Amino acid sequence: MGHTRISWLLAYWIAVFIITVLLSGCAAAPSPTPAAQAMATIVPSATPMPSPTPSYTASPVPTATATATSTPHPTETPLPTATETPEPTATPVPQAAAPTQPPGAAGSAGSIAAKPSGSSAVHYAIEFPPISPAGAPPGYGGHTNPLTGLHVDDANLIHRRPILVRYGNDGAARPPAGIAQADIVLEDLMDAFWITRITAVFLRNEPNQVGPVRSARPVNIDLLHAFDGVFVYSGASIGVNQLLAQHPLHLIHEDYQGDLFFRSAQRRAPHNLFTALPKVRERIRGLGWERGASLRGLTFGDGVPAGAPASRVHIPLPSSSTVVWTWDAGAGVYRRWVQGVQYTDALTGEHIGVQNVIVLYARHWNSDIIEDSLGSRAIGIALKGGERVQVFRDGQVIDGFWWREDANMLFQLIDANGQHIPLKPGQSWIQIVPTTYQLGIQ
Repeated sequence: MGHTRISWLLAYWIAVFIITVLLSGCAAAPSPTPAAQAMATIVPSATPMPSPTPSYTASPVPTATATATSTPHPTETPLPTATETPEPTATPVPQAAAPTQPPGAAGSAGSIAAKPSGSSAVHYAIEFPPISPAGAPPGYGGHTNPLTGLHVDDANLIHRRPILVRYGNDGAARPPAGIAQADIVLEDLMDAFWITRITAVFLRNEPNQVGPVRSARPVNIDLLHAFDGVFVYSGASIGVNQLLAQHPLHLIHEDYQGDLFFRSAQRRAPHNLFTALPKVRERIRGLGWERGASLRGLTFGDGVPAGAPASRVHIPLPSSSTVVWTWDAGAGVYRRWVQGVQYTDALTGEHIGVQNVIVLYARHWNSDIIEDSLGSRAIGIALKGGERVQVFRDGQVIDGFWWREDANMLFQLIDANGQHIPLKPGQSWIQIVPTTYQLGIQ
């Protein structure tokens, strides 16, 4: 009986052991096969993909606004914001057709290629059109302003040196101050042909605030000789300074006459430098530079010469400076628009209008003068000799030539017969453009 009990217990524990082993074998994971091991080395474990680089939408550049009140200045006037009135003739500008040239225009200096890049800015072969002036231009003395043809009661205001002020014309420089009082304004292309700058000539009037004042370029040397004037500017590059030093010119700029200039807190540098012309005139007298100027070349007349209708003139300057002039018959002036916006004077808000728009075609080239760290070159412009011109007055255009043989003389404007084209008495705006330009005239 004891033996049987022991046998039964032994059988029982052997059965338990066998069942336990069987159950453990079923629960264990099978060993990977060689194929499975090979696959494990080819397909890596999944890892999270990196987040894509975020993309950003460019925010529009904010328009410069006044951020502070200007420090009081005895002659400073607050500068209003430019009037955002749309141009009245909103029709698209058509493709400009080649303007009609007067007889004899073929073979003029405009057909000659510009000088190669890197040439001197002021030394060039002087070329004349095939037509020369039939006679000397009239002289204006006494009480007639030689820059406008208008009568002036006080002759002392016109028997003195003109003051030429170099204006900026960037979008941030508009509206300019005092420019409505200039006798003549000249506009030229700047480095890299991407924008224009302006030189305003003041003889009769002396605004208490003019500017923003900017730097000189080679073109200003020719203009100073032509107007026998004193030049007001902010400074110049090394190359332009070297050119200026080679000429007997009377110069007023921020570096050496800094007390005549002031900065307005209503604008951001470098578009905030201004001066007062009464103080400039006082300095001219103090330096012994004052005298009667020799101003010869322009002709004025009330009679309207024969021409073609021109109520709207589009000048294809760079997009930053594109200009349209529209004829205002009621006021008898051409109104100026820049980038489709009224071009106004900051002192008065007046929409600029002039009696004459003169488009003066001249050879342009990149000179050997480096103006900035990007390698932009100052532009050379051939302003001695002669070329084609278009004169807009009284709602029409007169084609002809400009002629300038004497460096100390203004531009003579002549027709196809060599007769002087009379300007309408009043203010003039001279657009200096490359010979390749074609205007849109309606």
